[in-house]
Amino acid sequence: MTHQPTLIGLEEVFNRPSTTLHQDLLQFPEIDTETRRYHGKQFGRAGELLVESVFLSLGLQSVGVAEHSPFDCVVFLEQGVLRVQVKTVTRPRGGCFNFNVSRGYHRSPAGVRRYSDNDFDLLALVCLSENVVKFTADRRRSQSIGVEEIAALRRRPGASFEAALADLGVDQMPPAPVGLMPFCY
Repeated sequence: MTHQPTLIGLEEVFNRPSTTLHQDLLQFPEIDTETRRYHGKQFGRAGELLVESVFLSLGLQSVGVAEHSPFDCVVFLEQGVLRVQVKTVTRPRGGCFNFNVSRGYHRSPAGVRRYSDNDFDLLALVCLSENVVKFTADRRRSQSIGVEEIAALRRRPGASFEAALADLGVDQMPPAPVGLMPFCY
């Protein structure tokens, strides 16, 4: 097998990512604020993957999109494609999981700003410590999920998705097929 040497100065770009366990994350969700900040992008990505997992469990196909898009994934329905923005929090505060629905971050040149009305269709609020997702068509900048809602969201993950679709005026999801499903290899 031939070996292509990397260009001088780009060695770090082509290094394999570290597979070392982050000892600071092994106690999640019981981690300190600094660890939460340091691993914020990872937590956000974990939330996106949890949303995609819920879609798969509902029999829906979805795909993630480029990082700087105003939405995080698209989900394919019979009626068309929905753009989904995912917001993730790692723990509750004061009995609620609180979400700030805004774009950007404080240290970026553009700062924090509101989403435009046409940036996304559906919002997925992820309570990562509980592995729970709530879907909503509500676009308010500040949203919360009470800890008392968690059990119902866990029991029926698709209920909030159906409610959000109804709020958008999208036909409900087709009913699940009845009877034996053909088995294919």
